[in-house]
Amino acid sequence: MQSYVALVADMTGRYAHVYGSAVNWSSFVDQLEEVGCEVIENQTDDYEPIEEQTLDDMHECGVITVQELTTHTDAVLA
Repeated sequence: MQSYVALVADMTGRYAHVYGSAVNWSSFVDQLEEVGCEVIENQTDDYEPIEEQTLDDMHECGVITVQELTTHTDAVLA
């Protein structure tokens, strides 16, 4: 599994940086689209090396997980 950070938009056009793991980028995009996000860009390189960062480190950078996006934000997802 690889770790990725994506810039996504919800149905209202609000943006978020979302962290997650998948076999490849394409699979991560599929995960995000399944919850109703529009994937704008792969931002993984801006957060290298992701594997060495903790979830708290990612939160400090304004990055949330897919689960947090769907359960702890007011994002409008399809």
